[in-house]
Amino acid sequence: MRHVKNYQDGGEAILEAFRRLNADYVISSPGSEWAPFWEALARQNRDAADGPAYMDCGHESIAVNMATAYTKITGRMQVVLLHAGAGMMQGSMALDAAGAMETPLVILSGEVLGYGEGEVDPGSQWYRNLSVAGGTQRLIEPMVKWSQQVASIDTLHETIVRAGEMAQRTPKGPVYLCVPMETMLEAWVKPEAQRPVPVAPKLQPFPEDIERVANAIAGAACPVISVENIGPSQEAFDALVELAELAAIPVVEGQGAFFGNFPKSHDLYLGQRIDPLLAELDLALLVESRAPWYPPSNTPPCAQIVSISENPLKEHMAYQAMHAETYLEGDLAATLRLLSVALRARGLDVDAIAQRRARFRAAHQGWLDGLTASENAAAVGATITPPLVMKVLRDVVPRECCIVDETIVHQMEIREHQMWDDPLTFYRAPSGLGQGLGYALGVKLALPERTVVLTIGDGSFMYNPVVPAMALAAEHSLPLLILVFNNSQYAVMKHFHKRFYPDGTAVTSDDYYGVNIKGPDYEQAAAMVGGYCQRVEDPTDLPAAIEAAYASLQKGKLAILNLIMPGDGGVK
Repeated sequence: MRHVKNYQDGGEAILEAFRRLNADYVISSPGSEWAPFWEALARQNRDAADGPAYMDCGHESIAVNMATAYTKITGRMQVVLLHAGAGMMQGSMALDAAGAMETPLVILSGEVLGYGEGEVDPGSQWYRNLSVAGGTQRLIEPMVKWSQQVASIDTLHETIVRAGEMAQRTPKGPVYLCVPMETMLEAWVKPEAQRPVPVAPKLQPFPEDIERVANAIAGAACPVISVENIGPSQEAFDALVELAELAAIPVVEGQGAFFGNFPKSHDLYLGQRIDPLLAELDLALLVESRAPWYPPSNTPPCAQIVSISENPLKEHMAYQAMHAETYLEGDLAATLRLLSVALRARGLDVDAIAQRRARFRAAHQGWLDGLTASENAAAVGATITPPLVMKVLRDVVPRECCIVDETIVHQMEIREHQMWDDPLTFYRAPSGLGQGLGYALGVKLALPERTVVLTIGDGSFMYNPVVPAMALAAEHSLPLLILVFNNSQYAVMKHFHKRFYPDGTAVTSDDYYGVNIKGPDYEQAAAMVGGYCQRVEDPTDLPAAIEAAYASLQKGKLAILNLIMPGDGGVK
């Protein structure tokens, strides 16, 4: 067996590539192939050299989810190290979600080439269990933007840099590299001169296209903005506010939104339902809105439809029909600002704008009044409900908090009753249940000064890697307030069964399958790491429970409240 001397090898080539890509973190669910990289990290630490921080995770999906959230919030691409094909497949759901959210990440895992037959003995586990016929990249190709094996030390460093640049080009997405241990153990000499890695360029539409859409806005009697995912970019958030205010355009957030996109206190905000406006709107501005109405054919009958997006046609969607007649593609903030500039240059009908503003100010107030009525009713109800939870949260937790949601039947009410005026307050966990804890930890890593609350169904909580998430939160001082919305069932399963078989045997005999959950005492998971835990069933106990949980966070300890919420959640 060859013993490696203390020289720079492929591990250093990898670490130097991460430095050039300006990664803040290397987040890893570790495997035995990464000794060369860890040796390079040890040298970085010994020499007090600049470079990314390293974080171990006990589960692959946590690593990918954290990197996804951190990248989306900061705008800085992060890197993830996984173990062989097995670890990569364990994290594959999170990787697929990162691709759907168009999040640039660099993902690496290792393999071996010699299986102990040469100078390098990687361990018999690679021969018996870990090898993948055809290479690990063939397993993950459908879920990433680009994948490749790098079997030469001569190309390793620059291939990682190129992959990182590729990940950040539109459409953005994760890239994957498979690096054999033999390659990492080869000697590598850092090039004397290395080019700085430039920021990915921003694109914008042609002036004539901007002018055409600005004219359409100016001539519309009832324009409406449908927005899903401009957050968490503050620049795009502000640019959308400017455009909406300028032309008095009401804003509806799509039900598939992963972020908050418009200030809820604004007079032009109308909630999550576009259906009441479909009959009369004559111009639909789909701002980073991939699925504005459902079914897709339920389009406004008399409207011109304009899609404004960096990448409007989503490759990950098997079917997408927005029926757009015009596309403005490019950097979202730049495009929205250009539209505002064009509108100011051509002028607007002041009287028409004033009338529209007054109308939708009244509609906004009606929406607020509806929320207040729901919360007042919840305050005197016999059970805990989402309006009550969100109201108490607003009363107890500072306004500058973040809420990550991974519920199903309660999600609409949670989103409707949560208030925000910036793009950093609301986050929907990535699609595919079981990712909420990892994503919330990534939000906390990116925004350590904010309180991070995870609202999660009892079924969703069961899907999450709870033990490694608790351990990581404690080790890295990332306390979360976890609210388990516990209705002891997968209520959405019952909902669809009743829809398809309203007079069926299951309904008439109350004999449902795939519905009931006999769960544990979820709150006790916090006790593993010395956190605060409480079961809450009486609505009158909720304010004190949330206050106690918040006090635990102030001491650096996470908290879990098991909120007993009987019923089907009002799913429609």
